[in-house]
Formats: sequence, C-alpha cells, structure tokens
Amino acid sequence: MAEWPVISDERIQQMLGAACSSRGKAYDRQGHVLDVTMDDGLLVAEVSGSQSEPYHVHVRFNSKAAMVSRCTCPVGGDCKHVAASLYAWMDKADEQAKAEVKTSPIPFAFAQWLGALDQVRDGQPVRDEFPDSVKQRLLYILQPDGERNVRLQCLTARQLKDGGYGKASVYSPANILSHHTPQYLLASDERILREVAMDRSLGSLHGYRLQGEDGLRILKRILASGRCHWQSKEAPAIKRGEKRTGEWRWQLDGRGDQYLTLAMSADEVVIPTSPPWFIDPHKAICAAVDSAQPAAVAEILLNMPAVELDSSEEVLQAVREHLPAGVPAPLCLIHERRQVVPVPRLQLTTIRPQGRGYYNKPEVFHVASLYMDYDGTRIPYGNHSRTIRSIRGDRVVDYTLDAAAHAGAVDALCTSGLHALAEHRLEAGMDVENHHFILPEDGEWPDWMLYEIDLLKEQGFHVEVMDDFPFRMETARSWQLQLGEEPGGAGGSTLTGHAQFTATLDNGEEVDLIDVLARWVGNQPKLLSAPSLASMREQQSIALPMPDGRFLAAPADTIANILHYMLDVFAGGRATEASLSVPQMLALESHFEGGAVQVSSSVWLQQMRQLADIGSVPDCALPAGLQATLREYQHEGVNWMQMLRQMQLAGILADDMGLGKTVQALTHILIEKEAGRLQQPALVIAPTSLMHNWRREAKKFTPDLSVLVLHGPDRMERFAEISDFDIVLTTYPLLVRDFEVLEEQPWHLLILDEAQYIKNATSKAAQHVRRLVASHKLCMTGTPMENHLGELWAQFDFLLPGYLLDKRQFAKVFRKPIEIQGDQARQDALNMRIRPFLLRRGKDEVALELPAKTEIIRSIEMEGAQRQLYESVRLAMQKRVRDAMASMGVAQSQIVVLDALMKMRQVCCDPRLVRGLQGELPESAKLSMLMEMLPEMIEEGRRVLLFSQFTSMLKLIEAAVTAQGIDYVKLTGQTRDRDTPVERFQSGEVPLFLISLKAGGVGLNLTAADTVIHYDPWWNPAVEAQATDRAHRIGQDKAVFVYKLLTEGTVEERILEMQERKRDLASSIHQQGAGRTPLWTPADLESLFTPLS
Repeated sequence: MAEWPVISDERIQQMLGAACSSRGKAYDRQGHVLDVTMDDGLLVAEVSGSQSEPYHVHVRFNSKAAMVSRCTCPVGGDCKHVAASLYAWMDKADEQAKAEVKTSPIPFAFAQWLGALDQVRDGQPVRDEFPDSVKQRLLYILQPDGERNVRLQCLTARQLKDGGYGKASVYSPANILSHHTPQYLLASDERILREVAMDRSLGSLHGYRLQGEDGLRILKRILASGRCHWQSKEAPAIKRGEKRTGEWRWQLDGRGDQYLTLAMSADEVVIPTSPPWFIDPHKAICAAVDSAQPAAVAEILLNMPAVELDSSEEVLQAVREHLPAGVPAPLCLIHERRQVVPVPRLQLTTIRPQGRGYYNKPEVFHVASLYMDYDGTRIPYGNHSRTIRSIRGDRVVDYTLDAAAHAGAVDALCTSGLHALAEHRLEAGMDVENHHFILPEDGEWPDWMLYEIDLLKEQGFHVEVMDDFPFRMETARSWQLQLGEEPGGAGGSTLTGHAQFTATLDNGEEVDLIDVLARWVGNQPKLLSAPSLASMREQQSIALPMPDGRFLAAPADTIANILHYMLDVFAGGRATEASLSVPQMLALESHFEGGAVQVSSSVWLQQMRQLADIGSVPDCALPAGLQATLREYQHEGVNWMQMLRQMQLAGILADDMGLGKTVQALTHILIEKEAGRLQQPALVIAPTSLMHNWRREAKKFTPDLSVLVLHGPDRMERFAEISDFDIVLTTYPLLVRDFEVLEEQPWHLLILDEAQYIKNATSKAAQHVRRLVASHKLCMTGTPMENHLGELWAQFDFLLPGYLLDKRQFAKVFRKPIEIQGDQARQDALNMRIRPFLLRRGKDEVALELPAKTEIIRSIEMEGAQRQLYESVRLAMQKRVRDAMASMGVAQSQIVVLDALMKMRQVCCDPRLVRGLQGELPESAKLSMLMEMLPEMIEEGRRVLLFSQFTSMLKLIEAAVTAQGIDYVKLTGQTRDRDTPVERFQSGEVPLFLISLKAGGVGLNLTAADTVIHYDPWWNPAVEAQATDRAHRIGQDKAVFVYKLLTEGTVEERILEMQERKRDLASSIHQQGAGRTPLWTPADLESLFTPLS
C-alpha cells in the first residue's frame, strides 16, 4: 500500500476544499473523532455524527499520491468526517513526535551520547552486532519520489533462515527519540534514526528526501548497514560502487516543463545530494556522480525550479546567462495544438488493485484495459483532462480530448459483454481505475476472445494480449489427420487403426488434438450428445482448452465431426489410444479429404477399404465341386467370408431368413478344402432342428464335403472319427455335454448357426464356445439382435473379443445412450464400427424375384362373457403387479408381470387356456373367427401355416379343425420325427400345418405355403418374422399372405406397438435412422393394463 505524504492544513484544503475542510476541523476540535489509527498505510477512524452509531472512515493514498476515502455516511467519502479524521491524525502524529523529549535536566539524545562515551571509556564495545536471539531487523528502503528525488522509508521485519525477510511494518524514525530503544537497533541504526528524526528539513513522519550534504551523510550510513534496498525488501541489498561520469541535460516532465539533470544510463537514478550520487537498481550499486561542477553548484542545479513550457523569452535568457560553463542552455520547444480521432486500444491483462478484497484477501482481476491513442500518445479511458499533451523530442503537442470517441469505445465494449470494473462491488479501501473492464465470469473470456475481438477490430480497436493474461488464444495455420495401421485383435489380426490429429500453430508448435479433445470431453461428457454436436456444427469456431491453460481457435464443424466419427473412443475414455475401427477411419478420410484438413493414410487402410464395401471385395473363384448356381449376392457373401479369412478376421452373416446363408457357408468351406487349407475339420454348432437341413444341403450342394453329425445316443461311438471329416455338426445343448472331446480338437473353422443362441454371454453355451480353439470364426443369424444391443455385443465378443469394448464399457458408451436416451450419434458410431464385420442383405434388396408378402391385421372384438372375463382378469392382474412392484421393485417383479400378461393373453386366445377358472367358460371370439377363415381358405386352394406360442392352443385348434374334417399335420417341441410332417405338407398331401412358434420358427423350408396365420402375437417381432420366413424365402413362387389375429383394445394391441419399437432398434444396427425411444418405459405397464373401452 502506498505511503502517506506530508499532511498539512493546506494539503487537506487542496484535497477536500475549503468548506469541507473547515467543517472537518471544527468536528475535530469538538471531539467528534472517537478513534484514529494507522495500519499499513490505511487510516481507520470512527467519527460521531447525527446518527446513533458512529461513522466508519477509511483513508489511503494510491500509487499516484491521490487520496482515496470511504465513509459510511450518506455522502460516502470526501466528506467532513474524512477531513476531521485527517486533522485528528495530523495532531496525533505531531504529538507523538514532540512528546518524545521528556522533561529532564539533560536532553535524552545528549544523555545517550554520554552513555556511549562511558561504554568506550570503560572498555565496553558499542553494540553494533546482532545477538543470536534477535531476529528482527531495521531495513532502509529507497524509493523514487516524483521525477527528481529519492525518499527513504524505514521498515522492520524478521529475518528468515534463508536470509530473506518476513512480513514488514513501517518504523518511524521519530520513535528513537523515546526512552525505549528496541533490541534490534544497532548503534549505527540509532545514529541514522536520530539524525533523520531531528532534521525536519528532510521530510515528515512518512518519508525522508535525501538531499544536500545531510542527505549524503545519511545515504552513506544506510549503505554501510548492508540493509539498504531499492523499492522492496525482496530486492538485493545495495552496495557502494565506483564513481561514474554524468552529463548535464535538460529533462522534460509530463507537463512539458524542463529541468536540469545528470544523464546516466536509462535505468540509473540520480540522487540530489551534495555532491550527487546515483543508484543502479539492476546491479544494486550506489556511487558518486562526477558532474564536472563543484558540489554546491551541482546541488543548486539539481534543485532548480522547472522552466515552464510557456516561459517568456526573458526567463529563458536569464537562465542561459547564469548557467555555468559545461551546462547546456534550455531546450527550444515547439508548442502546437492538434485535433485527431483517437484509436481505441485494448490491453488484456491481469491487475491486483491496492487494498484488500472480500475476506481480507488480495483481489486479482483479469481485465480488458481501454486506452485512447492520440497519434501514439496513449491515455487510459477515464482521464477527464480536456487536453492530452504529447512530448516528442523538442515538440510538445496538445490534443483536444474527443469525448464522443471515448463514449463510442465504451459502448462497443459494453455491447461485447464487458462492464467497468469500477462498477464491481469492492470492499472499502480497494481502489481501481476507470479504464479496466471485466466479464461477469472469468470462464467467459475464451468465447469472448473467439467471437468479440474480431468484431471490435472491425470497429477500429487494436487488441494486445499481455503475458500475464491467462486466457491466451492460439490460431493454427494448418490441420493434419494421419490414419495408419495398429497391430492387435484376435489371432494376431489387425482390427483397428491409429489416428493422429494435430494442429500446427502460427508459431510452428505442433499440438496433439486427440489429447486436447479427450481432456475437453472428459470434463464435459455432454459434449458427445447428438444435440451438442448439432449445436457445435452451427457455430463458426470454438475455443478448445489446451492442457497448459491456453486456448485454440478451432473450426467448429471440423471438431464436431472428429468427435462424431470417434465418439465411442472418446466416450469410452480410450482417446489416448486413439484406436479406431476401419469404418471410422474410412469415414474420417472420406469426410475430410479435399478440405482444410490435410489427410494422409497408409496402404493398409486402402486395403481395408474393400472390406467395408461389399461391392469392392475381390471376387474369388467358386469351387469346382459346387453343385449350385449362386446368385450374385450369395457370391458376394462368399467373397466377404474369404476376405475375412485372408485377413484373419471374423464376422456375422446376417442375411434375412431364406436368402441361403447355409449354401454360402458350405461354399466357403469347400473353397478352403479345394485350396488345401482345410487341414482340420469345420465345426458347425446349430439348433437341433437344423441338423437335418445342414446334412441335406451339404449332400445336395457340396457332395465333396464329408459330414459327421454328432447327434443322438450313438454319437459318442464316433468321437474318434472327428478328424476324418470335413464338417462336424453338433447342437448347442450337446456342445456342453461333449465339451471335453470338442475342446481337444483344433478346428479350422467354427460356425455358429442361429448365433442368437449365445446372446446371453453368461450362458453355458456362450462360455463354452469361447474356449474352443479355431483358426477362423463365423456367426450366422437372421436376427443378430432380438431384444437389446447386449445380444449383439455377446456375438462380437465371441468373434472379435474387445472390439466392442468390454460389457460394462459397451453399456456405457452404446447401449444406454441408444436404448434409453435415443442418441442417434451413438447409433451412427455403432453402425459404423460393426459395418465391415456384419453382412446383412434383406429380401427387398437382393431377392427381387421373390413374390410379394402382404401382412393383414384381423381385429376381433370380444363380446359378452369373454369381454367381462377379460376385464376381471385384467383388474386382478393389475393389482397383483402393482403390489409386487411396490414390495420388490420393477427389476424383481418381472416374473410376476410376465405371468399376469400371459393370463390376459390366454383369455384373448381362448378362456379354456387359463388355469383355475371354474364353471362354464365363454367361447373364444378369436377361435370362432379362425374357424370361419380356414374352411374358406382351404376351399380356395390355399396352403396354410398356423403358428401359436401356446401348444395347448394348438390342441384346441386341432380339435376344432378335426371336427370340421380338415386334414392337417402338426409340429411342436414334442415332435420326434420332424421330416414326415414337413414332407407331407410340402408334397401337397395336407393343406394345413399347425406349428408351435418355438419349435418351428427356424430350420424349416415350407415354400409350399402361401398363407401364414399368427394366432397370437409374440413380444419379439424377430421371432414372428422367422416363422413367416418359413414360407417367404428363396424358392417361393407364390404371393404370401400373412394374417395376424388381434383382439381389439386388449393387451394384444399393446404387444403390437411394442413390436414396432423392438423392430426399430433391430433395424438400426444395419441402417441409418431417426433417434430411438426407450424400449421399456414406466408408462408401458400402465398401457398394457389399459381397460377395454
């Protein structure tokens, strides 16, 4: 805090005016000042007034010696209470100085001298060394005092172990005149202090100018103490140096007035002692100046009055005539007036205002400081002088202040979001200048610099960022994206690539942007959401925070797309690895190629591009032993499997039901055999219902492949023959039973047909297949995902472990955002990642020769007793479910919910299905409708597949069709001979095939059918689609009609709605789509139990 100047009656009147000073002096004389103290340069007083409580006054002086005052009275400051406090302090300071001399026959100072003489005479040394126990020290601080003087200030501080000093406090030399002398004052200190205190010409209690012979004497003594410092106790101690020569020159001050000085180097300060001395602050030395003039003359010259700018010629001539030889004449100055439009200049910097802020802590502000530039002369905004004076050489120019330009500059700053720091609520005693501007929050600076600086520059502002400003905005001259190979993956294959995204700054520095982005999104995960990325793309630029505190101005669209294509990497917390899937890298390359980002990619990536585009995969020659003509898409599927094998990768063949996945896989195996690579057999694991189909199609299309079926009670007798066959067939249940044998055999190829069987990664089948040793792996399924994305992850975790992260990370990065939050950006990222390894073709894409499939919803209204029964069951089940959820929670209530819904569905199908109902049961409206439809269809010559989930319902239908004399065959899970009913239906012997949904949904080729009836809807649309595809598949030459029987307003209609949501999620894994809604919401249960209207 700045030190106090000399306080006098005249000075108080100058600061506060005659009237205010007069009232304040009267207040002081009347005893209104209750208390006045000085603490570290801050005057604190209590003054009684017209209120019951006294007013609190704070007064200090800033670095420009201007008074800053605060008062709790209505005026707020610069009031009579401030004046009274100043007069009271002036009186108190004078009393302290005068009261030191006590009434004694011998003056105290003389008594001290006599005591020192006695010590020397008696052989006792005068104390001039510090005892070990005394750590306090008196420090002598020299500071500039105006433009021509140097002031001495005394401080006391404790010396620390490292030689530095602790917290300091001001020490008044007048204290030495008291009887008490502190232990930390040496005899040499006492002599200095007495001389300063007694020589009133050197200054006052708050500053002592070093002038003349007395000043030189004191200067030499304080230098000898070794505790003299320039401006701060932290500065090195000043030592005496060698004399230097000074040159007499005329110096101009800020007003244009001139005075004589001894010119040294730019940093050296001349002290007007007699003779003059100088201080070199950088070298911490002090020595005499050779002025080429007698000491007395030099002293007078250095203390001469300033020659004012507009002095008359008579004054100038008189000065010239009296100057001694060797001293130049005053400068001949040219004084003119100009009017210009000032240029606003903004400095972004950090300030620490004098005084204390909240909680008595120093305040730090990051500010934009406004200066107005008049032809190179800068003045801070808020300078109220109407004239700005500029001094350049011998030319003094006065500019008229342009108030309109100043106001316009401030308006522009306020429009940009800045506001004056002076308007900021500050604690009493803190002083800030008017040209500093701040933002409401420091965190707003980066965006302000990004968007507002350019706008201000367009309005004529010049902006300079100072070194102490923490928010530094860097710009890049180029952006680079390098895409290359990264080893890893299953069996030594290369699954991922590596991306390096860098920016070359204007200063040549290269910045790793992957690391920058990882830190950014790590602190703000919401940046990865689809709305945030969309919002980012609408911006022109963004401020990326760099690890060292700087910011990088980056094109927003570029950053948004990097985050989009690498979303799973950043969301999974793996950005430091920057490992990307092949599609991600290809998407990055395609998006940025030819743009502002320089893209370079390796040869490896060019090769991997073919895998992501099925149309660009090289054709492979079909095996000579193939007894089939493949369609074009089937040949492409074989090409894809061959390329996966060549690159030691794995994948999912996920074509729609009926598109010939089996024949594609058989062709792939036959190629391996004919190429000599099938040194070990291929193991095919499939549902029991498909054993016959695999054996039949292998015999038909690839007769050169030998097939061993490990099924039935005699299979163990054939274990020893496994290595003699090309293909070994087994089922998922038998895999677990026969695992010890199958595990010992190395396999060339491991194929999982209907791979959704391992959708539960914790099931025994899923765990066992992971332990089998195979050179290559393949999954086959028409429904890679039936209910949720975890099923897809389970298959990829078998094929390519780790490619879709671990289960927990997958749920965090993909499953929850997609299924619960409907995050389209995450959906796109997942689609992109799995694209090369999941080949799916739908009938509408590749089998255009298939006849049309028409779906028809038949709504049936329940009436009378069946309707009443449904409502009774619904109400009872709704209460049961609510009670279960209340007691066990949603997760633990699933079995109760499913059982309740099943009973409601049974009522819809036929009340006789519901166990426990007593008395005569109502007839089924749905069964009645069915028995009206079937005879008519059969009479028309239609061949019908009828599916139901309930085998007990099939028995009721069986009885009904038997009563009407309709021939039929049936297939359920209890059917041992599956081939006979299939052949009877396919041959045309019977027109109706009754099938349980679970037993006949897969593995059957029933192209003789042209009509499919789903008697009751099932939750999973994929299961229903599989069943329908028994008829609507390759080989079908008739239009297929699919009927779904639904009872109006019941749970069956709600099931149909939920099917649509599941179908939407399933389709999204292989095609783009809109954002998803959650699969199961709290409202779903209420909807399922909606009463009949």
